[in-house]
Amino acid sequence: MKGCFTVKWIFEKLVITAMIICLVSFCTFAKSIEVWLTGHSNEEMGIIQELTEATFTAQTGIAVNYTTLSWGDNENRFLLAAASGEAPDVGGTGGLFLPELGLRGAMIDLSKMPNFEEVYNQTYPNFYRGLHYQGVIFGVPYTANVTTAFQRDDILQEVGIGEITTWDELKTVLPKLQANGSNFSLQWFLSEILYADVNMFMWQRGADDYNKDLTRSGYDDPEAIVAFTDYVEFYTKYKIPKEIPAFQAFLKGELAVTLNYTNFYMTLVHAAPQIAGKWSMVQAPGYVIGGEINRTTTGGGSALGIFDSSKKKKEAWEFIRWITSEQTQLEICARIMNQIQGALFLPSNRGAALKIDIDKETAISYDRALSEATGSVYGLVAPRHRRRYLQMAAQKAILTDVDPKTAMLEAAQEHNAEISRKQREYERYIKVLLDR
Repeated sequence: MKGCFTVKWIFEKLVITAMIICLVSFCTFAKSIEVWLTGHSNEEMGIIQELTEATFTAQTGIAVNYTTLSWGDNENRFLLAAASGEAPDVGGTGGLFLPELGLRGAMIDLSKMPNFEEVYNQTYPNFYRGLHYQGVIFGVPYTANVTTAFQRDDILQEVGIGEITTWDELKTVLPKLQANGSNFSLQWFLSEILYADVNMFMWQRGADDYNKDLTRSGYDDPEAIVAFTDYVEFYTKYKIPKEIPAFQAFLKGELAVTLNYTNFYMTLVHAAPQIAGKWSMVQAPGYVIGGEINRTTTGGGSALGIFDSSKKKKEAWEFIRWITSEQTQLEICARIMNQIQGALFLPSNRGAALKIDIDKETAISYDRALSEATGSVYGLVAPRHRRRYLQMAAQKAILTDVDPKTAMLEAAQEHNAEISRKQREYERYIKVLLDR
């Protein structure tokens, strides 16, 4: 009898212990958040999911359910989700789109979250230009990208050049390069993204898409017109290519210098061994302003925001703090580079960006370019609409010989008309936003 009692007691203890373990496990992992990210491959998402489970979920008990969106449809998906009340807790998309959602009341002001200053200070400050409106911040950067110059050192040495630092130097050397069968290319040619090239010239001269209080277009600013004229003349006067396959042309030497994003570096490292040691990545040329060279280019990346409809804002913010931390970003970058050939996850966290496993001089060049880079300022006219004004102006001036000043003044007129319409449309949203 005593033995039976002992067995029964042990069995009951085991059952109780198992129930306690199950209960603890349930409580530990009962919390979960929905996170939608844009633009990642399946392989990248597998790495991020694995790291999330192994560290974030294990440490916090917060499970993360990821959904991947494409750049082609992410804005529509987010708009529909916000309108239907079925939005995720965290949304990751292009920076300029988050304020558009935020003005409509769909996103919260992240500057009011605990320890926001700590998160803000760990990245490049100019990345926030497109993430706020009237001081309300709707997103935190979590990836980075920046336009830099890639140059064929061997070809430049043949014409006695080490590095082209200004547009005037480029104009001087271009005839020599072209005489030797080589050339220079901007990043976006005459595509719908050419606004990024035009913006680069404008920013380097102190001009912008809007005036300082965002009430009028900046395209009719005298410096904007000078910058746009320079941009146009590279095509019309200096005969740079309107279209060319950049990688193949750089490989063959048909391009001695080309502007591109960070993924071009990894492409050259892995797919162009025949020119190893013959090229380098440097900052894009700039203007000499006030005795210093302004080499501002387009920089930014994806950003994360929290939807106002989320019932788990605290957990969502904890996730954002985790994924933008130096340790997490370094680990994501390392795993992606090791497991996916030719891929690069460039961290938005400045401490992490300086420590990624690439050539040290290249990492320093990235950091310098990212420090001087900027993103578009957020104004009421959505980027997908605003970009067409610069695209049309460029096509008029380059393809049909319209005077660049005339083309920009027409772009400013159209932009101003749309700004006025948007001011009326968003008036009630802005009032609610600023009264919060």
